[in-house]
Amino acid sequence: MDGHLTRFDDETQQGEIDSEDGQRYAFDFSQWRGRGLPGAGMPVRFEVRDGAAIRVFNRPETQRRAVSTRDAKGETVRKQLSHWSLAAFVLSVVGFSAGRFAPVVEVLALILAWVGLRHIHRESQRISGYWVSGLAIAIAVGVTLWSQLP
Repeated sequence: MDGHLTRFDDETQQGEIDSEDGQRYAFDFSQWRGRGLPGAGMPVRFEVRDGAAIRVFNRPETQRRAVSTRDAKGETVRKQLSHWSLAAFVLSVVGFSAGRFAPVVEVLALILAWVGLRHIHRESQRISGYWVSGLAIAIAVGVTLWSQLP
């Protein structure tokens, strides 16, 4: 059964759980099987015997994605923007002023954006910039089509 710890008294080693079905069950620390110490508000899973909660432990959670990585020294490492994606974006914007050479410039921008996407895919823990490559591709296609208008 699932529920949330409503309170746990460290001195008496007693606590209460509100289950999802609206019932309240008492438990003592000898029934705690979870990680760390129990605390109020903690989601738990437990069994019921004789009106009391037994085998109480932390509710399993899905694994979360890491938002950052750490180097060997333990310092947070920020993701770098892919230089290929950035070059594709700059080149696609330059295509606006390339005149009759716009299609050539934009093809180069598309190639750089493709290389950027591969770079990001291969090192996704270290490199970011999907949106920059996508924007470069959109601009490159737009400028190429615009430059072909009479």
